[in-house]
Amino acid sequence: MVNNGFSAASQLETKLISPMALVFNLAALPRWSSPVVLRMGLRSYAGGPRTKHKKFSPQPPVPASNGNKNRKQNKRGRKNDAKAKTEQAFNFGQYGGLKKDVDVDVNTTGKLIQKISNFDQLLILPSVRDAMKEIISKESLKIQDNNTKNTSENIIPSPIQAVAIKKISKTLMSPKLQLHAIAAETGSGKTMAYLIPLIDYLKRQELETPELWETLKEKALIRSIILVPTHELVDQVYETVSKTNSSLGLNSFKWDKTTSYRDLLDHIKNRIDILVTTPAKLLNLFSIRMISRPDKILSKVGFVVLDEADTLLDRSWLEETHSAIKKIPNINHLIFCSATIPQEFNKTMQRLFPTVVPIMTPRLHKLPFGLDFKVINSALSPFKGSKIKALAQTLYAISNDDTEPGFEKRCVIFVNEKKDVPEIIDTLNSKFGHNAVGLTGDDTTEERSEKITPFLSSPRPISQLRPPEPSPEPPLKRLEIPDSNIVIGELKKANSDAIIPKKKSLHVLVATDLMARGLNFKGVRNVVLYDVPKTSIDLIHRVGRTARMKQGGRVFMLIDNRTKSWAKALPKIIKKHQRLS
Repeated sequence: MVNNGFSAASQLETKLISPMALVFNLAALPRWSSPVVLRMGLRSYAGGPRTKHKKFSPQPPVPASNGNKNRKQNKRGRKNDAKAKTEQAFNFGQYGGLKKDVDVDVNTTGKLIQKISNFDQLLILPSVRDAMKEIISKESLKIQDNNTKNTSENIIPSPIQAVAIKKISKTLMSPKLQLHAIAAETGSGKTMAYLIPLIDYLKRQELETPELWETLKEKALIRSIILVPTHELVDQVYETVSKTNSSLGLNSFKWDKTTSYRDLLDHIKNRIDILVTTPAKLLNLFSIRMISRPDKILSKVGFVVLDEADTLLDRSWLEETHSAIKKIPNINHLIFCSATIPQEFNKTMQRLFPTVVPIMTPRLHKLPFGLDFKVINSALSPFKGSKIKALAQTLYAISNDDTEPGFEKRCVIFVNEKKDVPEIIDTLNSKFGHNAVGLTGDDTTEERSEKITPFLSSPRPISQLRPPEPSPEPPLKRLEIPDSNIVIGELKKANSDAIIPKKKSLHVLVATDLMARGLNFKGVRNVVLYDVPKTSIDLIHRVGRTARMKQGGRVFMLIDNRTKSWAKALPKIIKKHQRLS
């Protein structure tokens, strides 16, 4: 490894539901394995604003001297123009959004993704490959057709994992400084896309340079660092990283607000192979009196990852993140990982790290495959301009439909302003009887952790939440919502004897964009956009809390008559698999 004093870092200076009818029909919402049969009212209306048809403009006549050749060229040109038009990114939002020309980079990865169908095709140490496949299989929520969970034998790499591991492994042990930017859609497995090369790098150091390893393994040092913007992400990433401790003999450690300096020092003395922390905490290393040579502790760090890099290189974070990176003198690999490439983030990357190699997937800046997106106009009957009533009745329907039978349900509601969170929580709980909690940046770390934990774990069976009720009520086939013309009709089909399950549990989290970045809300199948996101960046991150890793998910966006046409058009954009910008 070359002690380059981090020369690169010295350069361092982001179906419109119209209630026109009186029937709010959620029957159109597909269930994850079978059609949802709950009827709430509102006739489904797919699409956005109407546009006038342009008059047909005939092609100019082909000169006779060119004959069939010109006609073929014109025909080919029209096809190319039509293809370019269909692949054109859709502009969403009021302010600057996402990088527009990502197709230039992602098109080069499509063929590579098709060639790789197994982890065995990737250049990974067998011990690392087997251990990481086992971790992926245990974390996966995917259920196969035969109702058996994934095992390590049938685990295959996701597109971003295949491309990232393939490209990084080519020069993994080269002593030159290597910069990579991993970008892929939310819920695509990006953590493993950088974690597998990182662990492979550490284990190859041990195997390929045994003499050097003998001198290092007993020293007080840190070998690699993963930087994230929030302490919630510290916990989440560390939960995955820590599973390598026993299987691969690595020492991982998380440094957050709850970590004492003594605990940190004890772990450093025993060697930390992977440290998960924030840039601010890493800079605190140089303020601890018990550590006399923090620069020496960081001198052997060869692999650094910036997870949620578009946030860490945002204007408000840039100086702190830059300072943390400059404290690490001998970086061999520096990886930036993000679900989006905002225009400002791209400009920062090009200015600071012009040699960075992009690694992207074809679905970057597209909303998830399994997403069912519904737009609800709160300005029309029966809501008559009340967004909170539209929200409450949407939650009521989610709670009473027959999706996720036997398991507790979760719903995350996103708002644009944190000042709106307390009022929404109070109204939902006191007036409409929901089980809702609110979360903003004003909460302490402990409060945030307590509130968010139920949404990060897999859904629990309702039978485990409370004891069975002594006597069931008579079968309920129809239910009218008070003060509304919304009616929940018969489940499954008109002549069915099915009843609405008496045992049901819906947990609701109302949050700002603080909770929209990087967090893996396992089993969250419903997201409500109480406010229309202002940018395509916010939209992708909020929506990305559901329909993760090819799972099903529903998003309900509340609008009114003042909502812009670019928001109302979202169902069509998703149906066309169109990229956002």
